[in-house]
Amino acid sequence: MLDYHMHTTHSWDGMSTMEEMCKSAINKGVSEICFTEHLSVREGDPCFGWLDMDAYGINIEKCRDHFQGSLTIKKGLEIGEPHLSMNKIEPYKTGQNIDFIIGSVHNLDEEDLTVYMQGREQIESYTDYFNEVLLSVTEGDMDVIGHFDLLKRYAFDLNGKYRHGDYEELISEILKKAISRNIGLEINTSGFRSSSLEIFPSQIILKMYMDLGGELLTVGSDSHSANMIGNNIAPVYLMLKQIGFNAVFSYDRRKPTAVNI
Repeated sequence: MLDYHMHTTHSWDGMSTMEEMCKSAINKGVSEICFTEHLSVREGDPCFGWLDMDAYGINIEKCRDHFQGSLTIKKGLEIGEPHLSMNKIEPYKTGQNIDFIIGSVHNLDEEDLTVYMQGREQIESYTDYFNEVLLSVTEGDMDVIGHFDLLKRYAFDLNGKYRHGDYEELISEILKKAISRNIGLEINTSGFRSSSLEIFPSQIILKMYMDLGGELLTVGSDSHSANMIGNNIAPVYLMLKQIGFNAVFSYDRRKPTAVNI
């Protein structure tokens, strides 16, 4: 079992150290993990300015040495809005031996999604969000799209489920662009910890992706503490097999390799 979305200690409370997370992964039967520390170069974002790449690299190597033979540990990034300020993002990637990059949209017009959607109709919020994801996947450098329909984590309590059909053409355009650029989809199990009780992206988007010829998938728990690692990954593997997928992917220096499920 692989967990390809994990965050360790920074300025937020209640987070676990890298070593604690590695121990938890081993105890839960996870064979490979990828830390994907948050990177934002936009002032005002909660993650702005905290990521120390030197310290990050040192900690990764310490854990690789300590857990060698028990756990495969990959070094990744989750980049917020990777299509913006690309010149500022580049130094965090160049020469850093990065294995994997998640590209995520956490903000719209420099506002957190939870702020942006206030006072807007559902159709406007989701249209703006998916358009920003399209820009991200068209211009940004990433290996997978992070939590594709993340907005529902916040919007569900405000106005319930979104109607996929309202955005089908836009979602299809995003998926086609991703496939053309060899960008995959992250299946993020943290949705089960939200009111929506759904993975990101929804099963209908995963089926669209498969029908369009997409294959590159990773599954991640979006862990911010050791006890979240591996959560709901096994049932997601079963769901993927039922849809028709046979593999998830492991990344090494940004090269994907299929791992049968």
